Amino acid sequence: MKKISIISLLSVSLVGGLTTTSCEDMMTIDTELNSYTSANDTLYSYWGILKCVQDVAERQVILGELRGDLVSTTDNVTDTLYAIANFNKPEDGSCSMLKVSDYYNVINNCNLYIANADTSLVKSNKKYMIPEYALVQSIRAWAYLQLVKNYGEVPFITAPINSLDVIDNFDYNNNLVNKDNLIDKFIEVGLDKFVDTEYPYYRTYNSGSSISASLSFIPIRLVLGDMYLLRGASKDDYRAAAQYYYDYLKNNTGNVTSQYVQWNTSRISSTGYTSVQYGSWGNWGSTYTAGGANNDVIASIPSASNKQYGTMLMRVADIYGFTPSSSQSTNISEDDSGNEVVTSSGAISVSLNRKPQTTPSAAYTTLNRVQNYVHYDLSTSTPRRTDYPVGDARYEGSVLETTYEGDPYVYCAKASKANQFYYTIPIYRKSLIWLRLAEAINRAGFPQYAFGILKDGLSQDNMPQMDTRREINIRMTEDGDTVFTEDGATINDTTYVRYVKTNARGALYYVDSLEVQNFFLPFTETVWQDNFGIHARGCGYGNWTSVDYVTTNLTGYNDSTVYTYDRMLAQQGVDVATASEADIINAVENIIVDELALETAFEGNRFTDLVRIAEHKNASGYKGTEWLAGKVADRNIYYNPTTDLTTGERDASLYTKLLDTSNWYFTLPKWTTNK
Repeated sequence: MKKISIISLLSVSLVGGLTTTSCEDMMTIDTELNSYTSANDTLYSYWGILKCVQDVAERQVILGELRGDLVSTTDNVTDTLYAIANFNKPEDGSCSMLKVSDYYNVINNCNLYIANADTSLVKSNKKYMIPEYALVQSIRAWAYLQLVKNYGEVPFITAPINSLDVIDNFDYNNNLVNKDNLIDKFIEVGLDKFVDTEYPYYRTYNSGSSISASLSFIPIRLVLGDMYLLRGASKDDYRAAAQYYYDYLKNNTGNVTSQYVQWNTSRISSTGYTSVQYGSWGNWGSTYTAGGANNDVIASIPSASNKQYGTMLMRVADIYGFTPSSSQSTNISEDDSGNEVVTSSGAISVSLNRKPQTTPSAAYTTLNRVQNYVHYDLSTSTPRRTDYPVGDARYEGSVLETTYEGDPYVYCAKASKANQFYYTIPIYRKSLIWLRLAEAINRAGFPQYAFGILKDGLSQDNMPQMDTRREINIRMTEDGDTVFTEDGATINDTTYVRYVKTNARGALYYVDSLEVQNFFLPFTETVWQDNFGIHARGCGYGNWTSVDYVTTNLTGYNDSTVYTYDRMLAQQGVDVATASEADIINAVENIIVDELALETAFEGNRFTDLVRIAEHKNASGYKGTEWLAGKVADRNIYYNPTTDLTTGERDASLYTKLLDTSNWYFTLPKWTTNK
């Protein structure tokens, strides 16, 4: 018996799939070596690749949440999912959630397309193959990004595996990718050259329930941003990630508008709130529409509504406690010529099964409960504010609480809610990109701006631009010149001195902080004018501002009662007036982690977010390993803000496991063969 490398195993299985599978079952429709030279060829192949992506879609959600701190398993959980949730190192292939070959199936089909598509063809003075070619490049990059997040280090294959010769000649030792070199590998293959390429125009993905085809397209800018953020080797990496996120949001109507916030804020009373529907963020026919100014979901993986139409993505809903069932309807009509036309459609409905395998964790519930809701009544001449200690409104849209025969049940409800099934698995949402932008610019050295994204949003009238610890006064000389003074001394460089308001002593000024002076992303253009904070989605307008009130209601400073820079840093044990930049950045990062939980819970990003941030903390000397281990091991601890009592305890065994960073990643399979 002879050991062989993982690359051989994966490639052999892929070649086997291509040579023994029937045409109807192939993941890509055309895997022959002929060039793709027509629109029909490429369209057929792209949707085949998307079918491969469907095979890994649900495990991204399940693996990402089971291992995090926002979900707990119940007594109904299967043995394999329990092993994953408790980091018992289940082997690859031990369950449908752990099949690394499925990711390489996506990659190999992308490689086949990239190797064989003729991008030189011209029609109407355009190289018409380029748009979809770029689209396939983005899918391959995204697949590798998920592999590195879940497995740590994996083989990097860019040639199609179509013969054993390719396997025999592959240089395994020099072709591994991890978080440190993944971005370099994709820059080498030219992924960044396609960031401005417009993707092809296809109307809908018809899976029995029509979904805008463009919502299955993965933006290259966001994948590149994620790769730079994942590496985080220097401030330059964080600046590069921030630039990619910023450019995408700027070019694609990325504002968090007031309407977007109001969808998720509430009708308030002194005793609680009734949340507006969180939004069918998986059902594009309702709240979110492609291309709209308030569109939240950027990219997703669609589900068929019936087996007749393809792959049905129902596993997440089932694990979260909803039993899905599909149906099909047929309509017979006549066309203008009197010919019979048969059209069919499908639908998936869900019902509560009373046996959820997972439930929202005590830690997640606690985080929501300790938030304060802040309501501004804008109907008065001066906005009237009221604070309500009723928690975060997003909880109502993310969780379903019910009782059955007197027993309470709590469900993770983003994959489905009540009798509604959501037909897609989101990959990127607008609010997620804002939070990753905040993470990137914070680590790049701009924590006030990062917090501004959470609190109020960034725009020309809503920026953390004043240093309030320095009060600057003005006087006029006999010659009529303006002189700025601080503690009686004249300020010679007035570049960053800004007018604030007029008071009894005359005009009052402040000096921009060094952070503001050095900030590299302009938010002064009108495109950012209507931009609100992510935290407002769940807790209201913490410090509502407009052009009319900007001179008396300085963002992040004057409003010191609930969600402000100084107060939130103090909750992290940091005094903004005396702390080091590194301490402030670490504290703001913790605040961003909480906001990621409030905004993106149960969507599949949680554990890989924790790993990425823990590694950044380790690199900056802030004990990221212990931080991650504590977050996950404490997921069953609940704090009641009303009674000030804590229940539950740390899972000491789990904490110890997670102090070994090798347990953060799944293990690639090892096999033996007689060959």
